[in-house]
Amino acid sequence: MKKYYLTLCTLILSGLLFCHVFAQGKSPEKKVTVSYTWSKISTHGSNQLAVWVEDQKGKYICTLFATRYTAKGGYIKRPLSLSEWTSKVNLKNATKEEVDAITGATPASGKQLLHWNCKDKAGIQVPKGIYIIRMEANIRDADKMFYTGEIKIGGKASNATGEITYSKPSLAKGNVLFRDVMVEYK
Repeated sequence: MKKYYLTLCTLILSGLLFCHVFAQGKSPEKKVTVSYTWSKISTHGSNQLAVWVEDQKGKYICTLFATRYTAKGGYIKRPLSLSEWTSKVNLKNATKEEVDAITGATPASGKQLLHWNCKDKAGIQVPKGIYIIRMEANIRDADKMFYTGEIKIGGKASNATGEITYSKPSLAKGNVLFRDVMVEYK
């Protein structure tokens, strides 16, 4: 009986040790990091920002960040506020907890970092493939700037290829809210 008990304990401990060693050898999950430089502008109808993820077909995946004012009802008072993002997100039916999870105060001027764990809004891991990182910011009322970049998820580390555009080309020469956008998967 002692021999049977000793053999059973040895097998259990060996299994636990194997699982522990296997877990330690497993590479950590990769994530997407979005970095940008934010410059706050002192004017009415400005400083609103949303950063979200879509698939290649334009289907909304999740929001990484949205300014609190717009997400908590400002889009009703000012329909021009982040209108592209609000058309993708179902804010009217979102719970308070869902809105709180994605919102924050208007960023302070300087370097900003956002992270995406490669999961959708329901917390489910997205399949490997190409995803679009989108940014929308109100410079002043209807004057906006956008970033759109493609990032490959799965496999080797990669950087997004993207560009900043404006609702009017002349806006590129004035005050801009974000610049130096970098998107990395690693």
